[in-house]
Amino acid sequence: MKPIKEKKKKAKKKARKKLTPLEKIRKELGKLEALHEKEEAIVEKIEEIIDDEEDNDWDDVSYGGTNGD
Repeated sequence: MKPIKEKKKKAKKKARKKLTPLEKIRKELGKLEALHEKEEAIVEKIEEIIDDEEDNDWDDVSYGGTNGD
């Protein structure tokens, strides 16, 4: 009968502590904050790509007029 009791004890240890509504909110808020940080990183990368392309466009423009001679 000991193996049965041991199994029950292990099952109790695996059971999670029930979160309060406030703890649940904090947990979800943490997930949302992490997601927001990822979104900001993606936006920054996109903006860098756009800036690089705009800089390249200016490099490709040939200027008319005097050449400094």
